[in-house]
Amino acid sequence: MVDLTGLAFAFTAGMLSIFSPCGYALLPGYVSYYLGSDLSLVRAVVGGLACTLGLVTVFSVVGALASSLGALMPQLIPLLDILAAVILMVFGVAMLRQTNIPYLQLNVRPTTRRGLAGLYMFGLVYGIAGVGCSAPVFLSVLFFAVSESWINGVLTFTVYAFGMGVPLVITSVLVAEAKDILIRRISGATERLHKLGGTVLILVGLYLFYTYYVTYFPT
Repeated sequence: MVDLTGLAFAFTAGMLSIFSPCGYALLPGYVSYYLGSDLSLVRAVVGGLACTLGLVTVFSVVGALASSLGALMPQLIPLLDILAAVILMVFGVAMLRQTNIPYLQLNVRPTTRRGLAGLYMFGLVYGIAGVGCSAPVFLSVLFFAVSESWINGVLTFTVYAFGMGVPLVITSVLVAEAKDILIRRISGATERLHKLGGTVLILVGLYLFYTYYVTYFPT
């Protein structure tokens, strides 16, 4: 059965991961580069969707691998549920306290090819390289997907990618419409959005504890 609550979490996590303090400020510049100076509203939307398709390509593969790992060890699913809940809450608290969490920085460079194909390639690269900036959110979604069934694991990361795509398309439209003030305001709010992400992770961790209790200790 499809876990709608989990998918809602994945979508929200994807949106918040785009607004990482170290990543979002660079996004408008990349959009301008790949789509060029003659940027219409339609081209901005199509370009944002092309980039989103690149994200979906990357994260659907990640979701398939993560959920396959969980499927190989069905006897560990109860433990994975608890582990995912604990990790989500730990990362959530760390984000609220603005604690730096060590992570592997992936040095991946975007393609120099412009146009829609370039934006699709950029989506592939941004999905991989952006893990560093949003490590707590990404790892939380990863552990959540491992504890899910195969189909839910794939759907979790696919929806996560679409969640990233929504603010990406909006940013492309703002660039096309020369709404630089709005972009600067969004960039200035990334730290507050980062803390909001921490709150979301804690709530989802509590939800996983609750579902674990209801599933394995029914009254």
